Amino acid sequence: MNAPRLAQVEVHDADGRAARYVDVQRWPLTVGRALDNDLVLNDPHVAAHHARVDTGADGTLTLTVLDSRNGARIEQRRAPTLLRAGESAPLPPLARWRLGHSLLLVRRVQDMVADEMPLAAPPAASRSGMAALLLAGLGWLLASRWIDSDPDTRWLDHLLPLVSVLTGMLFWVLAWALASKLFTGRFVVAAHLRIAVGFGLAIEAAELLLPLLAFVADWPLASRLRSVVTIVIGAAWVAQHLAQLQPRRLGRIRVAVAAVTLLGLVATTALNWRRNDRLLDELYAPNLMPPSWRLAPAQPAAGFVLGLKALEEPLRERARKARSEDFEP
Repeated sequence: MNAPRLAQVEVHDADGRAARYVDVQRWPLTVGRALDNDLVLNDPHVAAHHARVDTGADGTLTLTVLDSRNGARIEQRRAPTLLRAGESAPLPPLARWRLGHSLLLVRRVQDMVADEMPLAAPPAASRSGMAALLLAGLGWLLASRWIDSDPDTRWLDHLLPLVSVLTGMLFWVLAWALASKLFTGRFVVAAHLRIAVGFGLAIEAAELLLPLLAFVADWPLASRLRSVVTIVIGAAWVAQHLAQLQPRRLGRIRVAVAAVTLLGLVATTALNWRRNDRLLDELYAPNLMPPSWRLAPAQPAAGFVLGLKALEEPLRERARKARSEDFEP
C-alpha cells in the first residue's frame, strides 16, 4: 500500500508556471542532481546533494542547504532570504525558493487552496460591446478620411487607406496573440483586439480633440502637447498587451514601461531644444477651425503685432546660428 501524500513539490519554469509535480510521502525531502535524491533537478547550477526540506514537531518546514557553492534563495515579499552551505531557515507556507535556476514551491495537505478563478470566456455583453467598438473604429476611420479628402475623391481612394489600417491592425493583434501562446500557452485574440481598438480610438480622439480644445479655449499648449499625449497613450497601449502576457508581473511592467516612456520623452524634448530652441515639436496649430466654434474672446490685432516683434530677434539669432553651422569648415 502506498504511503499517504504529505505534500507536493511544484517545479516552476522560467515563466513562473508549474512544469513538474512531485509527491512527498515522507520527510525529509532531499533535492539535487544525483539520482538518489527524492527530487532530481536537471540543472547544472544545482549540486549533487543541494538541499534538504524537513518538518519539525510543530509542522514548520525548514530548508537546509547541503554541500553547495550556489546556496539557496527563499523568495519573500519584503526581502529574500539567502542561504549558504550549512545554513537553515524556516520555509513559509507556499513560499517559493530557488536552487540554481530552478524555482520550487511546496504545497502541504494543510495549506489553504486559493479560491476558484472564473473562466476568462467573455459574456455576450462583452461580445456586443466589442462589435460596437469595432464599428465605431471603422466609422471613425471613414469619417476622418472623408474629411481630409477632396470632393472629387473616388470611393476606392477611401477604401485603400482603410484596408491598410485594418491589415496593420490585424498583423499587430496576431503578433500579440502569438506572444500569448508562447508565454501563457493560450492563443488570445479577443483581448488583444479589444486593447488595440480601444487605444487606437483613444489616440485618434486625442489627435482631434486637443487641437480643437486649443482653438476653442485659446489654449495653444493643448495642441502642442498632442505628441506627448499620443506617446503616453501608446505606452499604456503596449503595457496592456504586456499585462496579458505576464499578469503576475503587472506592477513591474507598469514601472518598466513608464521608465522607458519617461526617458523617451526627455530625450525627445532635449533633441527639440537642441534643434529648434523649444521643448515641443509644434510651433503653431496645423488646422484652422470655424470662427463660430471659438469660445475665448478675440485678441486685439495690436497684441498680435507686438508678439511678432518679440519673435524678431530670436529668429534672427537662429538664422545667424544656421548660417554659421552651414559655413563651418
